[in-house]
Amino acid sequence: MVNATEKTKIAVLKAVRERAEQTRPARITNGPKSLGQYLQRCLQSREMSRVTFAQTLDMETELVDGILDGILPESELHADLLAELADAVGFPFETLQGVLKGTVEKPANGWAPLA
Repeated sequence: MVNATEKTKIAVLKAVRERAEQTRPARITNGPKSLGQYLQRCLQSREMSRVTFAQTLDMETELVDGILDGILPESELHADLLAELADAVGFPFETLQGVLKGTVEKPANGWAPLA
C-alpha cells in the first residue's frame, strides 16, 4: 500500500526525470567528419595518397581534401557521390552510409543523370 508521501515522491521523481530528458543536449554527430576519417584510414591501409585517390575518382584534389577533412557539407554528400567513394575504396555503399550516419539513400539504378 502506497501512502500519500510515497505517491508525492514518485510523482516528483518522474517530473525530475522528464525535465532532465528535455534539457539534455541533443547528441551531435558529425557525419562528414566521421566519413572523412574513415576514408583516410582506408587510404592509409591501401597506401594510397590523396592525389591518387582524387585521380581515381576523377575529381579535383581540393574537393577530395574537403571530403577527407570532413568539411564538405552533408548536403553535398549525395548517394551517387557516396557510391563512387565506396567503389574507389573497395567497400560497400552501405558501409559508407553507416559511417556517414545520414539519410543518404542508395542510388536505385546506378548514377543519377546530371541536371
